[in-house]
Amino acid sequence: MTRHMETRGVVFDWGGVLQRTVDPAPREALAAEVGLSRDALEEAIFGSAVWDAASRGECPADAAWEAIAEGIGWPVARLDDLVERFFAGDRVDEALVRLIEGLRAGGVPVGLLSNAPPGRARGASSAGRWGMEGLFDAQVFSYEVGVLKPHRAMYERILGDLGLDAEGVLFIDDVPENVAAARAAGMDGLLFRGTTALYDALRQRGLPVPPEETP
Repeated sequence: MTRHMETRGVVFDWGGVLQRTVDPAPREALAAEVGLSRDALEEAIFGSAVWDAASRGECPADAAWEAIAEGIGWPVARLDDLVERFFAGDRVDEALVRLIEGLRAGGVPVGLLSNAPPGRARGASSAGRWGMEGLFDAQVFSYEVGVLKPHRAMYERILGDLGLDAEGVLFIDDVPENVAAARAAGMDGLLFRGTTALYDALRQRGLPVPPEETP
């Protein structure tokens, strides 16, 4: 078994880790309606320059979605419908929410580090949009920093907000480049490969992990 240094804090990514697409049907139906494959639709949104600009805080989220709608031939007047349908199959992993609550109850600081753009109009964070504001001890978004992961400034910002040095802080993300950057910044990095694997990895690190099963 791999031996790990004592873990003094844990930092989570949001999209692809805590929030994931569990039902592809709504997104596939939307893609078909605009004449694209699901992969092409996701690339038109997540891979667009305007999405990155919004994620860096360079333009409002509404302006980014309007540009995306125009780019895929969707009526801007039905923008709310586009956003709702695109994310209709997404869910927050309740087992990971319980995990975060258990870690914090056990005295382990937990942070959020995300490239997600601000919410439309209200500007709520990703956690706030799901009614989970206060879930983390600290949360940092790229639009607040002006750069995207894997930029080192993102990792330095969350460490500073948590009041922790990099050594012994575990960062969890579903993007290999982001994990590699965390390790380069002196953190412990873990590539997210599913909830069960994450629970096992945290147990191996001696962290206070609650039962994975829903009570």
